[in-house]
Amino acid sequence: MQIVVTGAAGTLGGKLWPLLETAPWCTGATGIDIRPRPAGSRLASIVADLRDPHDRRWIDLVEAADAVVHFAAVDPAPASSWASATAAIDMTANLLAHAGRSRPCRFVFASSNHAMGGYKDVPIPDDGKLRMATEPRAGTRFFIGNGAHSRGAAYGASKLLGERVVGAMAAASEGRLTGASLRIGYCQRGENRPATLLGSGGGPREAWDSQPEADRRRDLTWFRNMWLSDGDFRRLLAAALTAETGTWPGPAIAVNGVSANTGMAWDLEEARRWIGYAPHDDVWAGLAAAG
Repeated sequence: MQIVVTGAAGTLGGKLWPLLETAPWCTGATGIDIRPRPAGSRLASIVADLRDPHDRRWIDLVEAADAVVHFAAVDPAPASSWASATAAIDMTANLLAHAGRSRPCRFVFASSNHAMGGYKDVPIPDDGKLRMATEPRAGTRFFIGNGAHSRGAAYGASKLLGERVVGAMAAASEGRLTGASLRIGYCQRGENRPATLLGSGGGPREAWDSQPEADRRRDLTWFRNMWLSDGDFRRLLAAALTAETGTWPGPAIAVNGVSANTGMAWDLEEARRWIGYAPHDDVWAGLAAAG
């Protein structure tokens, strides 16, 4: 399988790169980013701008790929602007105009838990679970200080719209394109340990610290329950890239991408059933082990 990874020089691209170097189902991969990243024995890297719909540097690679993993974003932060969000949508649409054009292609879209982040502050459905069919509530509310809150609506909406574009293009492709949108959880740079997760959600740490204790604890629990360990991140991506589509409800799916965190609202049954995702880690077990 020849794979293209966008945003290859970013946090998630860096966590995926070692897996592609060793996975038996990956025959080669090329990373695309606005800055280069080190290559490997079977991994290459190019510099290109996905916002340019005429840039053959990336178009030729995508048209020849068996799979595309799309991480790239202008500002991949929950508090990013509408300008960043619209640029991200442009990149997704540009890629989908070429993926699967000349050969079957699996398009793995890095969506986000923020596509459903509004449920942090409103009642979750009666069964207590967030699934593909749950009514979306894009953007997560976070405290910014002086009694004020903000909501990452632009970032969450760009992810939700990306999921829908993946679905529409897969449906129109006559079987050439299949799409797996992964609502990726809280995956920190570096070691990504449970003990270093924050409850600020995108706002300043100092503002979160200044909230009443009950609000701080509630927010911290919400964000801890979204944790995705590095090991489970790699298991999730491997499953999304290699899954057969026989059990899928359509040519494109959206599934939650978090670890097996005890008591969370994020349903993992669909990810287990549709792509065979089998997470190993639990944020609460990790916190207990760390003392």
